[in-house]
Amino acid sequence: MKLNTRSAIWIVAGTLFAVASVAIHYRVKVEMAHGWKALDDRLGEIEVGSEPPDFSAEDLDGRDVVLSSLWERSVVVLDFWATWCGPCITEMPKLEELHEEFKDQGVEILAINLGEGTEHIRRFLERNQYTFRVVADQDGSIGDTFGVSAIPALVVVGIGGRVEKIQVGTSPGGRGELRELLDRLTKHGNSEGQDSPEGP
Repeated sequence: MKLNTRSAIWIVAGTLFAVASVAIHYRVKVEMAHGWKALDDRLGEIEVGSEPPDFSAEDLDGRDVVLSSLWERSVVVLDFWATWCGPCITEMPKLEELHEEFKDQGVEILAINLGEGTEHIRRFLERNQYTFRVVADQDGSIGDTFGVSAIPALVVVGIGGRVEKIQVGTSPGGRGELRELLDRLTKHGNSEGQDSPEGP
């Protein structure tokens, strides 16, 4: 059976996407298995107190996302995840709770999905009724920029662009500690107590 050019292009594109997805999944799973440990001060070259790398992308709703623009006015919670990652899925309902609690208080939750297709991600979000913003990092470039080698990985960036918290793996204490940090950052600007223009 002779394939037309369009069919051949779709087959090649689909094959390349599948290979890329498998490679990303394999890399993250293998590295996660070799270093599954909760960290609280460093992710790749990023550490608490430093300025994170900037990036630009589109969320699943087609809205532009520029990290440095977000941190100018909001506390940003970056959550690196995938639907096949059990610990990531366990953390998702807690992330939604934080989104609902802090969305009107100057906190932007941004979930960065690693290596999965947009329609698959959308179905997952709709099925679970998650409403936080999501970026599909299909080629892993954002994750690579942040040095992500295990997921879930969470980075909190305060207003002004200072990394306030790093967490790789799940938190044994749940999201209580993160809730306290977000409460403090939204009221005082950063963890060192610098007040926002509105005061404490």
